[in-house]
Amino acid sequence: MARRLGVSVGFTGNPEQNRELIKRIKIAEEVGVEAVFTAETWGRDQFSLLTQIALQTSKIKLGTGIAPVFGRSPAVLAMTFATLDELSGGRAIIGLGTSGARVIEHWHGQAFEKPLQHLKETCEIINLIIAGEKVFYDGEIFKLQRGFKLLFNPVRNHIPIYIASIAPKSMEICGEVADGWMPVYWPKSKFKEGLEAVAKGSQKANRPAGAVECVASLTTVIDDDVAKAKRTAAGPISWYVTNMGDFYHRMLSRNGFPAEVEAMRKAGEEHRPMPFQTNDEIMAAMGDRMLEETAIWGDLETVAAGIEERRKLGVDLPIVGMPQGDPARVERVLGTLVS
Repeated sequence: MARRLGVSVGFTGNPEQNRELIKRIKIAEEVGVEAVFTAETWGRDQFSLLTQIALQTSKIKLGTGIAPVFGRSPAVLAMTFATLDELSGGRAIIGLGTSGARVIEHWHGQAFEKPLQHLKETCEIINLIIAGEKVFYDGEIFKLQRGFKLLFNPVRNHIPIYIASIAPKSMEICGEVADGWMPVYWPKSKFKEGLEAVAKGSQKANRPAGAVECVASLTTVIDDDVAKAKRTAAGPISWYVTNMGDFYHRMLSRNGFPAEVEAMRKAGEEHRPMPFQTNDEIMAAMGDRMLEETAIWGDLETVAAGIEERRKLGVDLPIVGMPQGDPARVERVLGTLVS
């Protein structure tokens, strides 16, 4: 039986790039990859690509990783996902998060206020709409009093919601309203504690044990040149700790790396890295322990073993980046990771 695996494909490209990407996604589907996740920021939207994928595949699940809850109303999100679910024959996954103040206020033009309450209410309203109910909702943010109802019957009366959360309060909300917890850069030795935090939210909402599965985004770099692979693997975490707001460095500080985070941020001020790259100063500040906890690198067998280790630590559905290379390599890599 194939092991569960998802792939992330990042941001949608131009038409030619999307055609090439969909060829890879078809290979992923053929070897047994469970789901593909897209992303968006302030470029092309992700739902156009997901629609293309839906129309050219038949089994692989289609998720957002993630769609911010600001910028689209709960009703627009529900209508969009219900339509995608219909087009794909019930394969949609609703991946949601808050994004951050910089993007929400200066791209979407909305106040980044009460983001966690906004997230919670959005999930609850989406669930009402997909369930086919008349929507009456009296929240702190949304007040819907006219009883609108979706004008078509969804393929399913519930579409799974995964929430990207790495802070205690957002993890609790994830446990209350979501079906999946989507951590990123989460230390491997802390998955048990993270799942316990999510479970507290489930208990608060009187949900059964195991109501929320762990769907973790993993940094993986496959290269027989171990030194090169290690440096490549350090790039994303270096950039996120030093340049991507406060969420990530605070999470890592809480989870046992306050000294490394402080040293990395200081090194980043003096030796600013290129986006998603690292440098000698930041790598030295990070040290091996932090990188070993947050990334997997090396040859294919080493990376496969690292993913399997995380499955045993509580990751139900690991998500890795779409492999690069020719179709034969993509098939070999993904086939190994699910076998």
